[in-house]
Amino acid sequence: MIYHYIKVVTQEHVCYLTLSRPDKRNAFTPTMVNEIDHALFQAEINSEIRLVVINAEGPVFCAGMDLNVFENPSLDKRNPSIQNKDISLGAAFAQLHKPSICIVEGDVYAGGFLIFLACTYVFAKPHVKFSLPEVKIGLFPFQVLASLLRHLPSNKALDMCIRASTYSALELKHMGIVFDLIEAQDDDNVQQLIHQLCLHAPLAIRKGFEALEKLQELGESARYPYLLKALNDLKTSEDFKEGLVAQREKRMPNWKNK
Repeated sequence: MIYHYIKVVTQEHVCYLTLSRPDKRNAFTPTMVNEIDHALFQAEINSEIRLVVINAEGPVFCAGMDLNVFENPSLDKRNPSIQNKDISLGAAFAQLHKPSICIVEGDVYAGGFLIFLACTYVFAKPHVKFSLPEVKIGLFPFQVLASLLRHLPSNKALDMCIRASTYSALELKHMGIVFDLIEAQDDDNVQQLIHQLCLHAPLAIRKGFEALEKLQELGESARYPYLLKALNDLKTSEDFKEGLVAQREKRMPNWKNK
C-alpha cells in the first residue's frame, strides 16, 4: 500500500507507523486520518503483528487538524486506494486491540493529542512541549477531552482544555500520561519494551484490551461474570495449552494467536 501522508514498515512482529507530512508540521487532513485508519486496521487484522510503534518526521510531532484543508476539501490530496470516510482519529485508534508505543520527539498541539493519548505507552524527549490552544481561536478540543478522561480526573482534564497552557514532557510524566523520557528513538528502554511486548501471548494480550474496552460499558454486577467467561475462553485456547507445555519444557512458547 502506498500512502501519501504516512509511512508504514513492518519488521518481524512490529508495525512502525510514521507521520510523514513534516512540511505542514504533520497536521492531519481527512485523507491522512483515513490513511492512519487504514494502516491501523491492517495492523489489527494481521495476526503476525503484535505491536504498533508510532513516530513522526520533522521538528513537530503533530500540529493537530489542518483547518485550511478541512475547510477547503479540494486542497486535500486523496488516496485512490482508500475510500475517505468521515472518521475521527479517536475512532481510528479505538479499533486497535494491541499494544502501541508512541515516540514523541517534537511538540504536540491540539488534535495531535489524540494520537499519543490513544497509545499504551508514550515516550517523549525532555524538550517536547504539549499544548491545547483551541479555545484561543473559538474552538474546543472535544475529542481530546474524551481521550484525556482515560488518564485524568474530569476537573484536571477540563483544566487542560480551557486554560490552553503549555506543558512539558516532564509534567505529563508526573500526570502519568508520558511513560518515560528518552534522549533518542532507539533508547534502550524503548527497545527492551518492544522486545518484551512481542514475547508474550498475543491472543491473551488482545483479549485483555477487549476486556478493558468492554468493562467501560458494563455495570458493576455484569463485570465479573463477563471476566470469568473471558478467562474460561482463554483456558480453551491453543496458546494457553502451548504456554503450559513450554513452561514445563523450559523453552520459549510458539504462539499461534488462537
